Amino acid sequence: MAGAIFFCYNDYRTHVGDRGVGALKQRVHGVVDLCGAQKASYEVLRRESSPVESLTAENHLNAFQLRLKTRHDVPMYTLRGYKLRGIFYGEGDIPVERQEVELPEIASGGETTVDLTFSQSGVPLHVKFDVLRPTGYSAYSGNWKP
Repeated sequence: MAGAIFFCYNDYRTHVGDRGVGALKQRVHGVVDLCGAQKASYEVLRRESSPVESLTAENHLNAFQLRLKTRHDVPMYTLRGYKLRGIFYGEGDIPVERQEVELPEIASGGETTVDLTFSQSGVPLHVKFDVLRPTGYSAYSGNWKP
């Protein structure tokens, strides 16, 4: 059995901080700052904490075939109740269509292929894909560009 924990999500004020003076001393080792703005390390932690290892997409006239692989190391668990969402971005980088598909149950170290089709006839500027947890939060994101 193995496990991992990330200690500090956000920066915080403390009397032993390594930045600032007096009441403004703070620890700055979080992935978000005191106001909740994401730092560069936020996305790294998000990817490392995801049960998804990779997501690849092939476009066949806006009918996407997506291959999803899950981790076979920490964190690893069976995906149940997850969905895949795609957002089609058109001219001007405007989101013009959203599609979702339910994912089958996927064991750790497993993979699946799903299809996601958009009704748009033009070529997208890009498509953002998100693997959604049962809570609706994104566990993994990827972009497809022509």
